[in-house]
Amino acid sequence: MHLSYLLHLFAGLCLLASSLALADIQTHSRGTQAEVRVEHVRQTVLDILSYTRWPVEPPTMRLCVLGPTEYADNLFHISQQANGRRVTVSRYNVGDPLVPDHCDVLYLGDIGEAERLILFARLRGHALLSISEQAGPCSTSSVFCLQVNDDRVRFNVNLDALALSGVKVHPAVLKLGRAGEALP
Repeated sequence: MHLSYLLHLFAGLCLLASSLALADIQTHSRGTQAEVRVEHVRQTVLDILSYTRWPVEPPTMRLCVLGPTEYADNLFHISQQANGRRVTVSRYNVGDPLVPDHCDVLYLGDIGEAERLILFARLRGHALLSISEQAGPCSTSSVFCLQVNDDRVRFNVNLDALALSGVKVHPAVLKLGRAGEALP
């Protein structure tokens, strides 16, 4: 009876250990998928920037992150675009009065509709590109709205917001955005 109890206990411990190992693998896999999504967002933002032109091209692109974000972590590791232009990345509060004069690109996280409307009212007359992590705001204010999946990032484009933004985006990118595609 003692040997049978030990074998049963050993089998139970093996089952528990394998369950914990499986849970660890699944958690690591999710972490890896999250890291991939964050990297895909970084690359998509860089791609969008490379196809955007300002009335007066800034020597250093100032990318500002506003609101709580899920995918912005790797944006803070950007130091230059593929064309060599320097990029600075800063985080601001949505209501910060410095935003219109210290930003060329806004990367918007989870911002309430009322805050969003106030922000965009303050931005009128400034050449700013806006990119939102969420797909919904494209119907109201952001130029680009991301749709983040495990395997890639798609985006929508709001042509009305683009017309008000003061920046120009290559027509091929706009075509992709209207179709909800991803940049190649």
